[in-house]
Amino acid sequence: MKKIKATYLRSKPKLIVVLSLILITIAVINIYFVLEVRVTSNDECLWVQKKITQDSTVIFFSLVKVNGVTWDAGIRNGDELVAINNKMVHNTGKAQVILNSVKSGDYADYTVVKPNGEILQTKVRIKKLIHYSNLANTLNSLFWMLIGFIVLTSKPEGRIQKLFYAIGAFAVLASMNVLIPQSFEFFRFVQENPLLALIINILWISGLSFLPFILLYFFWNFPQPFKFAQKKWLKRLMFIAPAIIAVVSIVNINQAVNYPRVNLSAFLINLYFLLGLLIITNLASFIFLIIQYRKLRTKQQKKPILLILFAFAFGIAVSIYAATIAPAIADSIFNSPEYFAPILLVALVPLIFAYAVFKYQLMDVSVVVKNTVIYGVATLTIAAIYFVVIYILGQSISKAIGTENQGIIAGILFIIFAIIFQSTKDRFQDFLTRKFYPEQFAHQKVLINLSNELATVVGLENILEMMNKTFVNALKINTFGILIRDKEGVFRLVKSVGINEEACIITRSNIAQFLKERSLIAKYPAICQPDFKNVFPDMADRLIEEEIYIVIPMIIKNKIVGLLIFGLKHSGSQFAGKDVELLWAAANQAAVSIENARLYKSEAEKLKIERDLDLARKIQEGLLPTSIPEIRNLDISGEMIPAMQVGGDYYDLLPVNGSDSKLYVIIGDVSGKGLAASLYMTKLQTMVQFACTSDTSPKEILVEINKRIYREMERNWFITMSIAYFDLEKNIVKFCRAGHMPLLTAINGTVQSHRTQGIGVGLEKGNIFEKSLMEEELELKPGQTFAFFTDGITEAMNEQQDMFGEDKLSSILKSKSFQRSTEIMDEIWSSINTFRGTAEVNDDMTMVIVKVK
Repeated sequence: MKKIKATYLRSKPKLIVVLSLILITIAVINIYFVLEVRVTSNDECLWVQKKITQDSTVIFFSLVKVNGVTWDAGIRNGDELVAINNKMVHNTGKAQVILNSVKSGDYADYTVVKPNGEILQTKVRIKKLIHYSNLANTLNSLFWMLIGFIVLTSKPEGRIQKLFYAIGAFAVLASMNVLIPQSFEFFRFVQENPLLALIINILWISGLSFLPFILLYFFWNFPQPFKFAQKKWLKRLMFIAPAIIAVVSIVNINQAVNYPRVNLSAFLINLYFLLGLLIITNLASFIFLIIQYRKLRTKQQKKPILLILFAFAFGIAVSIYAATIAPAIADSIFNSPEYFAPILLVALVPLIFAYAVFKYQLMDVSVVVKNTVIYGVATLTIAAIYFVVIYILGQSISKAIGTENQGIIAGILFIIFAIIFQSTKDRFQDFLTRKFYPEQFAHQKVLINLSNELATVVGLENILEMMNKTFVNALKINTFGILIRDKEGVFRLVKSVGINEEACIITRSNIAQFLKERSLIAKYPAICQPDFKNVFPDMADRLIEEEIYIVIPMIIKNKIVGLLIFGLKHSGSQFAGKDVELLWAAANQAAVSIENARLYKSEAEKLKIERDLDLARKIQEGLLPTSIPEIRNLDISGEMIPAMQVGGDYYDLLPVNGSDSKLYVIIGDVSGKGLAASLYMTKLQTMVQFACTSDTSPKEILVEINKRIYREMERNWFITMSIAYFDLEKNIVKFCRAGHMPLLTAINGTVQSHRTQGIGVGLEKGNIFEKSLMEEELELKPGQTFAFFTDGITEAMNEQQDMFGEDKLSSILKSKSFQRSTEIMDEIWSSINTFRGTAEVNDDMTMVIVKVK
């Protein structure tokens, strides 16, 4: 399905051209039929059909034009028409069919009976009468179609452009009624050409059914959409309703063809309903356009709409004249067709509309057309000049040196011509841009300078400031903003003028999908107001209220880094055509600069973090014991393996006043990581070393440390600690735990876990903390092993995210308790490394082993 859609989007421009050529061809055929085929023979009088008996009628002459062709043939008012070209006539329909077969300028034989009974055989020179209303409609439809084609090709994806094109397309279909003869000949044509008549009837009725709704819906959205017109149910209704009307009308006409006596009146009512609907919607469109005009704020915005209003009013006035005044002042259309000719002026309405569109750059058309005409004509002109010059030079040189080398000379001169033409073409286009598009030329120079300067600016803030100054000061744009995409994918307004910041926080968008589809048909896709509902579903109304007309994405390597949002240009017109191309170029350069600034900032932050980590590692290493103290009857080892990101592990071994029989073993873990954790470890070590200078119990030390560090530590930080006091003189060890991992002891193949109560240091200022602590005293026994560790040991993970666990640690202590402390330590590290495999160390791992000899 996606491939089909992509193929359709890529082929869409070609399909538009093919469809437009078909419709334009139909429009031309319609005009031809009006001028040549469906003309009515005219003898400059009026035929009046009168019933004389129940079953017979006669035709009398009336309103015979003085000095007209019938008058010159000797026929007067009140004479009876009996036959034309020796064919008896009893009703006006049949008489007109016979007369229509006579060519313009030829004579028809009339058999006429005078009021006195005299029979007159005379010849009447036949004129042809063009139906001016049909000609006006067909010309009108052709002009709408041509203008609609130009509008749509300038922006095939635009909703308002599609609606404008649809007006032309359905107008052409609606005017196809001229392909079918009217009145008496209608039924004969349908009977002789049933399939062709069915196709034509379906097309012109569909066009007449859809045209009023499309016209009204267009003016609900042009130049700015009404809020009520954006409702989904209304959009559906504007297409479902005409479809139903078309189906009903087609059924009615088919029934009228098959059963004319029964259903003809129903079809005529249906047809009058469609024509009445077209008239009503035209008037309604005119009223809504007046409302749109009154809503516009500036004179610049009102000028083109005023011109269109004038065209609309002019068209309505001409139509009213043709329908009411012309019949009143003319005795009949056959005698005074010139009174009905002004209806042709209706064809000026689309031309005036086109003038407003091109002159005031409505619907993104004028720039495209103007560029094509000016650059095309200028390029052809300069190419012609070069060709003439080269031709004259070639002839002159050939005469001078002979004709035998004429081919070589022509080739050389052609190459010279190509080189010179290519080198001067760009300079010539710059001259044209400066001459005919001064605003665009100024924009081009400013944006080129911006692109060059952005590459040399360092720092995101400097880049944004330069962009803001360029668009606001140099281009004099009153509504402009820069939105940058953050890590969460939200676009936030960082620089702006004339925009409310709260109105421009875009949390949800379909930009990527929109650009993917639009890039298939446009080299520089821009997000315009009609696209806002689709691309920014939550913010479309706010963006329109802020008078944002176009959004240009900043893209680098298919990554959208931000958005540039614009109001109107200084001239009051919208950015379109070449402007969009220039804005895209500036946006792309800005995207590169912004991304480079981000990478630079990221790299700087990375270097800062690495410096902080390096400093933290040095601090952490400086806090660890430089050597293991010699304590009699104790075999001690301690080690910490740091993670990639520095953690907060800490351990210390502090003999009491240099004694070889008393020792404090401290192990702790500061919450958090990095430099801040290392600084808290420094404070902790200082406090511990001050507190462990006498025979103070572990609980008392923890209480004192908590009081001091609570005042200095931020509330979202805390420390877990365990302190053990070994007194070999009394052969005991006192142990107290403040939220830390349990103490494991092993002796004679038995491992015991000591989980005394206690909350972490720094969580509470004193009373609760002290009450939560519980100190335990153990007797020292030969061969006994004490294991102090941090959570990095038991929570070490492998590739499957399984944890090493306390059970595996206990198993090692149980099996290796007879070995020395360093050997036990080595076995623990070896087991953890084997278990972890290739998984990274996710936390510091610290362990102290104390074994009683």
